[in-house]
Amino acid sequence: MAAPSSAVRDDRLQRGIEAIRARGYRVVESDHLYDRIGFLAGSDVARAKDLSSLFERDDVHAVFCARGGYGACRTLDKVDWRVIASHPKVFVGFSDVTALHLAIHRYAGYPTIHGPMVVNLGGELSPTATDLFWRTIEVAEPPAALPAPPDRLRTLRGGFARGRLAGGCISLLAAAIGTPEAPDFRGRIVLLEDVGEAPYRIDRMLVQMQRAGTFAEVAGVVIGHVTPPAGCSDAAPGDEPLGLPDVWRERIGSLGVPAIVGFPFGHVPDALTLPLGCDAVLDADKRQLTVVESAVE
Repeated sequence: MAAPSSAVRDDRLQRGIEAIRARGYRVVESDHLYDRIGFLAGSDVARAKDLSSLFERDDVHAVFCARGGYGACRTLDKVDWRVIASHPKVFVGFSDVTALHLAIHRYAGYPTIHGPMVVNLGGELSPTATDLFWRTIEVAEPPAALPAPPDRLRTLRGGFARGRLAGGCISLLAAAIGTPEAPDFRGRIVLLEDVGEAPYRIDRMLVQMQRAGTFAEVAGVVIGHVTPPAGCSDAAPGDEPLGLPDVWRERIGSLGVPAIVGFPFGHVPDALTLPLGCDAVLDADKRQLTVVESAVE
């Protein structure tokens, strides 16, 4: 377990550790797990070294991120990607960890898990979401149709798509544009979600990605939820408000590919686990996403 982003601030980490141990696993804590320098969980060099060291160890079979926040992008030039590529392991996280998902796919080329942090595992997930998480990382069979109630989803554009899952937190995806880890979504079913962002800022990020060609040749899109900052207006100051439905329609609906809205993953209670890099099928008319390839052997 490592903390590649922000420092751990509360006792949820210990509850998560106990949940992992209750599953029968031994928990290995990285050397600098509890370090703190301002908004970071220790120095960039220390956090990068922790990641590289955990992947290199033969007695470690999965690397869980303690929490998100900010800072993973600062480690990308310091992680030993040769070690990551030559020691494939289950890697789990979301939010700021999107930067590391992109890098692992770029430099190592194996699936990673867009799923709960350790701080989320100590009782925050329902039995259904918990079962999906453990099944995704323990069982060498695809989890099939994901348990997202269709009546809570909306079809943005109908149709059927098949492709590997990719994506994550929109702000991190946009921040990767122009870097060596820039997302390649060709032929992919793209996952999009975020937290603490007003619709106009989401629109700006999507415009940036569109103009960079990020969405060219995508197979389909699965949109999660975006929670605006507390007390923040939907609109930029002085403008009439445009809500997220307008943003999705203009930016994603115009791509002409199957797309659904409201899928429960990422920054939502009871988030579902999704294996990035694995083959999946999207039936936008039925509002159903089905994983057809296992993330583990």
